[in-house]
Amino acid sequence: MLLARSRHASVRSLERNARPGVDAVARHVAERDAAARRKR
Repeated sequence: MLLARSRHASVRSLERNARPGVDAVARHVAERDAAARRKR
């Protein structure tokens, strides 16, 4: 998904440029957690 959104050709080039913070990663995971969505 990140490769498609950022239009990078390889994971290596994406690694050099993508530096998400801990909060951003946690928010991303929480929004996409199927079990958590069912509890709402």
